Amino acid sequence: MKYRYCLILLFLQIGFSQNKINLFSEINYNSIPSVSLSDYKSVQERDKKFQNPNIALGIGISGGGSRAQFFSMGVLLGLEEIQETNSQRNFLNEIDYFSTVSGGCFSAGYYLTILKNKLFFDNCSFNEFYFSKADAYKDYVDKSANILSLLNNSRNEKGDKISMTQRIDSDILQYDAINPDNVNKFDSQMMLSDFFIPKDSKTIPSLPMFVANGTAFNNGERVPFMPHIIRGLNLNSSLAPNKAEMVLNENKVNDGYNFPVTYAITASSAFPGVLPKVKFGVKNQDKILCIVDGGASDNMGYKTLVELLHNDTKVNDKNKKALFIDCLGQGKKTPYISDAKIRLISLFETASLYTVQTRYMTFDKDIENTFERYKIPVSNYQIIGFTTIRDYLMKMEKDDNYEDLVFELKNTNDESSSWFKLYTNFKQELIAKFGEDSFKKDKDGIVIVATLDKEKFKDLSAKQVLMLYEYASHVETKLRITPEEREMLLLSGRFAAFLKTNDLKELLVEQK
Repeated sequence: MKYRYCLILLFLQIGFSQNKINLFSEINYNSIPSVSLSDYKSVQERDKKFQNPNIALGIGISGGGSRAQFFSMGVLLGLEEIQETNSQRNFLNEIDYFSTVSGGCFSAGYYLTILKNKLFFDNCSFNEFYFSKADAYKDYVDKSANILSLLNNSRNEKGDKISMTQRIDSDILQYDAINPDNVNKFDSQMMLSDFFIPKDSKTIPSLPMFVANGTAFNNGERVPFMPHIIRGLNLNSSLAPNKAEMVLNENKVNDGYNFPVTYAITASSAFPGVLPKVKFGVKNQDKILCIVDGGASDNMGYKTLVELLHNDTKVNDKNKKALFIDCLGQGKKTPYISDAKIRLISLFETASLYTVQTRYMTFDKDIENTFERYKIPVSNYQIIGFTTIRDYLMKMEKDDNYEDLVFELKNTNDESSSWFKLYTNFKQELIAKFGEDSFKKDKDGIVIVATLDKEKFKDLSAKQVLMLYEYASHVETKLRITPEEREMLLLSGRFAAFLKTNDLKELLVEQK
């Protein structure tokens, strides 16, 4: 009996001393590093003139092509117009963390590029800069994209000589990689080191943290582009989307900090059927890491954002706040198609789009569960989207003019000329109602619809709000956009932010 007892104790001791036995799949799985802030200086060390260090405020921006880019840009412009009570600070410069996906990366990337280079500051708002310097610093990629992008990963489109990473660098991040001496562009490329400062560095953080989110093609896992994650994945070169793409400097890129932001944005935007997937070389391995659109794993960027807030040790949980910009729109697509065989490529592209959209079905519950898991009050977040405008519209008093527009919209086809006519009538009606003095003008003296004085927003009629909602929310997920679509998206974003003013001001209130 004594011998048997000793034997049992021996087996128990051996069992506890051994490492945990893992499944075969766990042993062979190379984990993507998790979101962490332990390597970096806190963004709360930024100039207190522009942000409250006792509040951690993050913003997540969804994907959705140019619709997402310009609706969210409109929201950012609107956030600047929301002043903090008894302070000179505004909601926009209070933001500590950006977690973005696909089209949302473009608006955030542009804003942060302008902020880094101090093109607007005390004497000039971002709104004033944006609507007066558009010709000098454009914020759109003037390029179409189609299904050929999916079929040919060595180029963005047949015959293209300029890669998408170079286009984003030049058109969004204002750096000419082909001609570095271009006097019309900034002389430094945007790197992750602009947003992530090593803990042992003497540099004081000056910008919010910016994270673009991609998806690992092989298993659908989320890939937040942060220096320690780049380092953990051993990425050291860019292999696609263009064969002429420059090879990254292995020693520089492998530390993660000198990873060009344009690669992160390109990878996050690689929506199947629109832009080619992005491939990265892995140090000392013959394998590669292939990245596709971040929307495949989390189209709102909320998981990364909440993890960033959770890891902010400078701020207590009750003062961790978040805003999510939901850019989901249905697009101007009729439900009917011709009675012909559906091509496999078309089926794949459509299936990919709806796979992303289905994640919205449980978004509200998912975000609540995530906040609760990290012990952040569920009242500490707000959502702005096209539904913000729709919900406001539902409460408005409708008249004959509203019903006339409903009838006209029901009888409007998807031809661009039809929507251009609707835009022109809308613009003329606004100018007639509010006067040209309520708008800014471009260099040619043309009224910019998106600049409507925010004080006039409360006077928009139900008909005008309906037109704004229908036009903006029905812009398709695409790369190239018309000037009219851009104007309506910017205006709808500013208007949506205006409608949320009181709720957003509550997020800026510090809880003692």
